[in-house]
Amino acid sequence: MTRTERPPRLTSAERTTRGLLAPALLVAAWALLGALVGLLLAQLAPPTSSLGWIALAAVAPVVALALLTGLRHVVLLVAARRAVPSGPTGRDGNAGERVALLYPVSDDFRADVVRRSAAQSHPGTRTVVLDDSSAAATRARIDALVAEGGIELHRRAVREGAKAGNLNSWLEGHGHEVDRVVVLDADQEIPTDFVEGALARFATHPDAAVVQGAIDTRRSGSPFVRDFGGLFARHAAVQLAGREALGVSVFCGRGAMLDVAALREVGWFPELVMEDTALSVELARRGHRVVAAPELRSVEDAPVDHAAFAVQFGKFVEGAVQLLARRSRSLLDARLPWLRRADLVLDLLVPVLAAILPLVLFAYSLVAAATAAEAFPWQLGLVLGALGLAPLAPEAAHRVRSTGLAAGLGFTVRAAMLYASVSVVAARAVLVVLVSGRARFHVTPKAGAADGAVAVVQRRGLEIAVAAAATAVAGVAVERPDAALPFVAIAAAGLAFGWRDARELQPVRAGVGAGGHARSN
Repeated sequence: MTRTERPPRLTSAERTTRGLLAPALLVAAWALLGALVGLLLAQLAPPTSSLGWIALAAVAPVVALALLTGLRHVVLLVAARRAVPSGPTGRDGNAGERVALLYPVSDDFRADVVRRSAAQSHPGTRTVVLDDSSAAATRARIDALVAEGGIELHRRAVREGAKAGNLNSWLEGHGHEVDRVVVLDADQEIPTDFVEGALARFATHPDAAVVQGAIDTRRSGSPFVRDFGGLFARHAAVQLAGREALGVSVFCGRGAMLDVAALREVGWFPELVMEDTALSVELARRGHRVVAAPELRSVEDAPVDHAAFAVQFGKFVEGAVQLLARRSRSLLDARLPWLRRADLVLDLLVPVLAAILPLVLFAYSLVAAATAAEAFPWQLGLVLGALGLAPLAPEAAHRVRSTGLAAGLGFTVRAAMLYASVSVVAARAVLVVLVSGRARFHVTPKAGAADGAVAVVQRRGLEIAVAAAATAVAGVAVERPDAALPFVAIAAAGLAFGWRDARELQPVRAGVGAGGHARSN
């Protein structure tokens, strides 16, 4: 396989200089923004005691970091709008390549999706289901599909390393049989020419290790999917285009073709919850590229309801904390361009800040109330909120254009509530990793959660408990129970989404119960 020349080796001094440059620039930007935030806090809400000044010094860096992550989203939005689509001139690149579609599943198997994706126009394509399922019914359905012919099955004896371990188990035994692999989620479907198009991309980018396609979501199904499926898809498209324009593309974990030789070089998939980002880092450290190919589209399910979304977000937070804790040296490797390092770190900090920021602002409010100082200034809160809403902007603008101003604004409010509602979930995920030292790989539920008001309240029990505790602390400590309103709003948002899902999913469940399966398996 032809590859471009690797960059020249750096001397020890050059590696040290380059290794320190990116962190120094990021820290300098953070310090400058932190100083600006501190200055604004001192002017708009001047502390009245030494405790107030300590609180100001503690909150300013956290707010500054949140502003930096928000500014990153703005940069990605601008870069995505200015991105110039590029692609291969033909569809016949690398015609002799051996390719395997890999479907790692764990009781979330969809035979219809696998069957349609397996019908690839590229003649050297095989399809393998990597089955980690424990349910006998799921295993039986997989066996039935394999018995039809054209689909291979791999089951490992020891289920370790979650999704990455499942992929590695097959690659270690069969990686020599193929040149490329396409990694897909259990519910993800690709068109018949996906492999041909990805190979054509590889033909025009011989230094690439990954060709990452665009990931769309199915818009039909539950009310939650119909409401937010477009948001998830548009956000993914902006990330793909923006990162490609900036030269910091990453593997998204699915919907992509990967070069087996490059995978072998880095020791296969890192067995972490966020194996996709970790693999992107390891490939970049060795001079391999990740190429975005927006013309290669796959489609997958969005989370079926708020409960499933919370599980998915919690997994993302645990994976981010695990990666920051265990691979921090890799993230700061001098062989990575400084912009890539900054993008990776800020991206991983987004879910961590979702957990920390509400707690920090709550503590600041308590100190302000206890010392008779001004509360957190609304002007700074407005900037913080506006940057926090930046990822929602493309879909919000689309809703305004397609459904009108009122409906578009209503969607924006619901989307903001959606992400605010998982702040306590994020805090729990951070705590779990810090205490246990490990992250858990949660499979996102494919069916709606149990209905009924009692079940909804039980699922959001942690948020309710946190809201009650924060209200009690604020009321007893400073006689200002209203300081806990953000946590009350978080709990209320989670309950509202849960009740809406329970109410609107009842007809769907009734239809499934009366007529069998809602979709083909």
